[in-house]
This record gives sequence, structure tokens and C-alpha cells, in this order.
Amino acid sequence: MFRSVVKRIVFGLLYPCRYKLSSKKKINNKKVVFVETHEDYITDNFKLLYEELKTLGYEVSVCFLKVSSSSWGTIIKRSLELIGNIGDAAYVFIDESNSLFGAFRLRKETKLIQLWHACGAFKKWGFSVADKNFGDDLKSLRRYSGHRNYSLVTVSGKEVCWAYEEAFGLSKESGIVKPLGVSRTDMYFDKEYVNMAKQHLSKLPIDVSGKKVIAYLPTFRGSIDKAAGPYEFDIERLKKYRDKYVFVIKNHPFVKEGLVIPDEMQDFCVNADRDITIEDLIIASDICITDYSSVVFEYSLMDKPIIFYSYDLEDYEKERGFYYPYREFVPGPVCDNMKQLVDAIDNIDNFDYERLNHFKELYMNGCDGHATKRILDYINAKQQ
Repeated sequence: MFRSVVKRIVFGLLYPCRYKLSSKKKINNKKVVFVETHEDYITDNFKLLYEELKTLGYEVSVCFLKVSSSSWGTIIKRSLELIGNIGDAAYVFIDESNSLFGAFRLRKETKLIQLWHACGAFKKWGFSVADKNFGDDLKSLRRYSGHRNYSLVTVSGKEVCWAYEEAFGLSKESGIVKPLGVSRTDMYFDKEYVNMAKQHLSKLPIDVSGKKVIAYLPTFRGSIDKAAGPYEFDIERLKKYRDKYVFVIKNHPFVKEGLVIPDEMQDFCVNADRDITIEDLIIASDICITDYSSVVFEYSLMDKPIIFYSYDLEDYEKERGFYYPYREFVPGPVCDNMKQLVDAIDNIDNFDYERLNHFKELYMNGCDGHATKRILDYINAKQQ
């Protein structure tokens, strides 16, 4: 009850008043603000656009809210600072849902651009999971929805536009969701970056020479604040591969405690949460094992095998649900247990690359190495 009252005061009075004051300033057509919701550094979701806008002479700044690691009071304080900063901004970029933008109407001269942090459309979120275990209640979503202020939502391909419209509560007629591509994916087409990423395997605390690398990239389970990793991954079942493969595990950033690797398995299996970026691992690995993670979309750009280990599929469907029928949608073998996972690895030479290519062309056709340029061209940033 107390939390609800505080939220009404903050969103109904504090935030709107702060924006009303800050938006009285004359618009600065060269001012750009990026909003990092969770991290304390500028992420790859923003990096290429950030660097290009600075090169073009824009006044670029970044606001770090650090929502997942801060108290309510600190978040409110930082949010007020952000609202004060965007009052005269020409462009504001975000890559997460942020309800503070639902507390007021942005002035028409300010463009709020949602880049979203993931490619494609896999597991449901936003309005698609309203009133479900994972989602918020529909009443709160409608009252505090920042989506109504969007000027543009960029997505990885035309096929997924409808899913983002549903998740953000936007009409198709609005034309706000555009398949311009995901800026971050441009790095996968940069030969210099690709070569550098492969060299970064040497940072791992394990010898990968002469072996192929299998990346295990699972998503989280449960709520964001209590995110858990997968619990049924029997590393001992994989020890027969120790002479051929190295298994590199990288958990979702929300997961605080990852899989524990027994000492006797650490010569071929390593937890790399702090040693290598997800982008580097996508490029440098030879095979991917995942579950319900949107990493599948980026990995499909690599034209390398993807195996889906979904031992808890039924539970996950009840908790979140998917935008497409899971078993028909994913571009690789689906494994319900460790035996099936081992069989899939044994038969990796028979992987269906034609199905993978169809998946990539359908859901990632906006990601061709030129997404950053298309986004800037679309918002006329290069013509200022």
C-alpha cells in the first residue's frame, strides 16, 4: 500500500512537475541523451550510435539509472536528474522499458527512440504478458506506460514488427515500429572487430588451442530481481568431449549465481561471465547451446549451429509464453534432457543450415551491417 502511494506521488506529481519546468527551455537541436537503465557504462546497444553522433558534432551525454542495483530513493533522485536533462533534448535514446516516460507527455520537438536491447521476438514481454506471473498488471501498464511517447522503435526485421506493437501497446497504423535493424549488430560485419573478438578467446582461463568452442548461453528464469540460471545442466555428461570441445558458459547479466563447475571439469568447461563479452563469444565460438534467449537471432548471423536445451519448456511457456510456437520456430534441434543434448552434439555434422538461413532471412533482414546509418538517416540526424 505504502509503495503504491509513493509511486502515485512520484509519477503523478514529482516527475510531471520536473518535466514541465525543464521543458520550458528552448529546444537544443544538437542535444542527445542516452539512458542506460541498469549498467554503469555505455553498452553495445548504444555504442555505435553514440560514437557516430559525437563525430557528427552532437552534444551527447549518458544517464546511468542503475535501476537493478539501487534503492528506490536513489532511483527517484537519478530519474529527476534525467528528466531535468531531457527537457531541451532533440533526441533521447533508450533500450529498455522505462515507466518514468509514462509520467508526462514529451514535447513534440523531442524524439524518444526505443532501440530495444534484443533482436527478434522470442519470449513475450510488456503488454503481451500483462496480468501473468511474469508481467505487470494491465492497469499499471496503462497508467505508467512510457511507450506512448515513442517516436520510433527499431527492430531487427519486418516479420517481428507486430510483436513489438503488441508488447508496447502500439497500433500498426501508428507506423512507429520500423525494421531498420539493430545498431549493435553492425559490429558482426566489421572484419577488424571480428578478428579482434576471436583473439579474445585467449582471455579465458582455459586452453582452447586445437579444440572447438561450444558457447552455452542460457537466459534467466523468474523475475528480474530474483533471476535464476538453469539448474539442469549436467557437466559430467559432457566430459567425453574434453579432447574435442571446450564449453564456455555465460549467464544472463541478471543472474547473480551461475552454474558451479566441479574442479575436475575445469580443464574443458569454464564460466566466462567476467572474461569475455557475449558479442565476442558469439563471434568466436563454433556452436551455440541456448534455450529461450534472444541470442539466437544474433547467432544466426554467424551461420553456425545452434542447439536448444529446453528441459523446462512447459514451465517457461506458462510463465512467459512465446510469440511463435517454440518447437516449430527455433532453427535447430530441441533437446528436452541431457541425453538428447549429447545426441545433438554427436550429430552436429548433420545440422540443418537451410532452416537456419531461412530463420535469419525472416527475422534478421534489417541487420546487414548498415543499421546505424539507417537509423540516423531515418531520424534526419545526419542532416542537422
